Amino acid sequence: MSFVGAGGMAAMAAAPTRSGCGMRDRFASIAASHRPAAASPATSPRLHVEIAPRKAKILLLPGLFRGVGHVRRHVDFVLTLDAERGEQHVQRNLRALRRTLDELGVDPTTAEHEVRRFEGAVRAELWRRVLLQGGDQ
Repeated sequence: MSFVGAGGMAAMAAAPTRSGCGMRDRFASIAASHRPAAASPATSPRLHVEIAPRKAKILLLPGLFRGVGHVRRHVDFVLTLDAERGEQHVQRNLRALRRTLDELGVDPTTAEHEVRRFEGAVRAELWRRVLLQGGDQ
């Protein structure tokens, strides 16, 4: 079944053929009117990317980054290990803390102070528990 009448086929054959919906013609006219600017000697044709220096200073609140609860949980685990493996675990956690602070962008002096504070808290809690046999006395 055809929707074109008897004279319709002849009329369609005589019509100029256009491909698609005319988008090609529109794109061609846009491309013809767009002329890229010539690169001046002052500007390089390469993309210039600059990483801005850090302007914010990250401050750690005392005892909140690695608080008392973290120290106690850490010591609980260390006491389940023998002395050598416990010391290795403490050293690994200190390195991990240092790496985390560096990734956060904390000032190196502040990061070193925080690592030493955490190490002192862990060792004090270890000795308290070892010497007092449980640490609750």
